[in-house]
Amino acid sequence: MGSNQHELNGVQALREFFGTEDRTQGTISWHYFADDQDPIHERTVFTFYDARENHPTRTEWRLYYPGSFLAHAEVGDRLFLARSKSGHLFGLVFQCRSAWLRSAEAFFGSDISTSRLDVVPREKLDAQELELLRRQILDELDLDVVVPVAQTDEQIMVEKYGRTFPTTKEMAVFARSQVEVDPGHPDETLVRWLNREEELFRALENVVIRERLDKGFSTVDEFIEYSLSVQNRRKSRMGFALQNHLAELFTVHSLRFTPQARTEGNNRPDFLFPGEDEYHNETFNAALLVMLGVKSTSKDRWRQVLTEADRIPEKHLCTLEAGISVKQTDEMKRQRLTLVIPNSLHETYTNVQREALLNVEAFIEFARLKQSHA
Repeated sequence: MGSNQHELNGVQALREFFGTEDRTQGTISWHYFADDQDPIHERTVFTFYDARENHPTRTEWRLYYPGSFLAHAEVGDRLFLARSKSGHLFGLVFQCRSAWLRSAEAFFGSDISTSRLDVVPREKLDAQELELLRRQILDELDLDVVVPVAQTDEQIMVEKYGRTFPTTKEMAVFARSQVEVDPGHPDETLVRWLNREEELFRALENVVIRERLDKGFSTVDEFIEYSLSVQNRRKSRMGFALQNHLAELFTVHSLRFTPQARTEGNNRPDFLFPGEDEYHNETFNAALLVMLGVKSTSKDRWRQVLTEADRIPEKHLCTLEAGISVKQTDEMKRQRLTLVIPNSLHETYTNVQREALLNVEAFIEFARLKQSHA
């Protein structure tokens, strides 16, 4: 991709996207995503116009934007344009061959084999149903896209819990009661449980936040503090949800384990198989011990699990993070850490990366085999 100073040529895709009845003006949120660096954001105005609008026969459409945001991009990077139902325009630039780009391809359903401008219809972002994979990617992209919530879910949650958030364990149990699953397919089961819990949580959150906004805020600081509390609750809740549903799966599959077991010092791995007693029994064969850390998003926090169980050199980490970079997964391999990731997220990883991944079913079989020897 490239640009002529602060303009993009009005190719056919852009003409179809904006229309050519008249010039279009508004604001655009630019986002640049590259592996191993924080995303870069900028918001500017834009104009889609005909540079030859006074010419009787010729047209020359261009997308003009002030500033130099696209200077962050390099040849081969990928630009997506997306517009939500509210009319908000996003310019999403993804580093070539990056984990971010693989995640975007999974979200938008686009072929990443060619480098071109992609225009994404609004239905892609404002779909009525967003499964776990796409919700995770939206969170990763940090886009302010509203996920629709069914009013029936709001009624269900208010009748069940009023306007108070239940504990994470209570929420997990209730979500599981709302879904018919086949535990014999643990990856699908886990994702459906998580997806249903997310729907129910967002439904109750909608009710609570809407009523709080109606009351208003006396100061900007009060509003910011409330906004941060909402974001923090969302992030921490998903981690607990993943732990709770994994524990239920392990129980259903008759695995012995200790959650939040105590190992050395103050370390408490999320799951220890077959249990804490065996771990501290020096006569128990350490080769039959298994440790699983759980982090809904790993980021750089995956290194925390490396020191949580000294007797277990080969460690496992379950995460819902889409498309971790090759550099990161290579480092994990060197540190003898194996990722456990639900099947639906595997498409955001390269073919080489997938060879080293375990899905949830494979991990359960791995732990079961160790326990059968024990």
